[in-house]
Amino acid sequence: MMDLHRLRIFLAVYENRSFSEAARQVYLTQPTVSAHIRELEESFGAPLFDRLGREVEATELARVLFPYAKRLVDLAFEAEKTVSLFASGEKGAIRLGGSTIPGQYILPRLVGAFKKTNPSVRIVLQIGDTRSVADHVLSGSIELGMIGAVIDLPELVHEPCFHDDIVLIVPSGHGLSHRKSISLDEITREPLVIREPGSGTRMVTEAALRKAGYSGFDSFVVACEMGSTEAIRQAVTAGVGCGIISRRAADEDVARGDLAAITLKDVDLSRTFHLVTRKDRTLSPLAVRFRDFILRHVDRS
Repeated sequence: MMDLHRLRIFLAVYENRSFSEAARQVYLTQPTVSAHIRELEESFGAPLFDRLGREVEATELARVLFPYAKRLVDLAFEAEKTVSLFASGEKGAIRLGGSTIPGQYILPRLVGAFKKTNPSVRIVLQIGDTRSVADHVLSGSIELGMIGAVIDLPELVHEPCFHDDIVLIVPSGHGLSHRKSISLDEITREPLVIREPGSGTRMVTEAALRKAGYSGFDSFVVACEMGSTEAIRQAVTAGVGCGIISRRAADEDVARGDLAAITLKDVDLSRTFHLVTRKDRTLSPLAVRFRDFILRHVDRS
């Protein structure tokens, strides 16, 4: 196997046509340079240079070796530089996961802000429900996720970050649209549009309902279950029923006057989003850097 250090010395001699000049370039003594070239020649079984007094002339073997040695040395330099940038968190790729609300309403803004100061970084964001994001973190297909409920598994580490509230939404003009808050008893007969099992919004809401003395959504009229927050917004706008979604997801519709967001009384529907990682896996330097960036921006959301 060819030694990269010796190849660098070979290139210095080849390009300078001089052992003494090569020695100065690679910060070695001339006898040391000569010894390395001899070892290369012995490994090839043929001379690389003809010694012509103070000058040297490359042999045909040296001319054949030169382009390969140059590519190998250049590639090694590029690898060292790239690995160094990766280790410092300045270059590379990171795979993130976000459950529906953080994936659509929090992480894209943070990714954009991070990319402004880290343009060489490539970020892949995968969006799914809370359970699927946790499963991807467990499998290692993503390094870091942001989810809307705590998954009680010992392999996962949860770090609290952004706050959220879950609200009831109705179309503008609905009989309840003028209300700022409403009790759970008042909506037991209202058709509800809710998220599917596995959604963080669904998990948090069901846990809060049970804590308030209800048997989850069994105490209510569920018109349909939807696989995304956007689907719930569209269904509510179409008059299918009242929706239960994140306040963050409803803000724009409420500001435009398309929907009304109503706080549910007698039940705690506040929640905290969590960054989730796998306990026994070491995060890449880039993932650590992005996680720290997120945690520094928590109070600004």
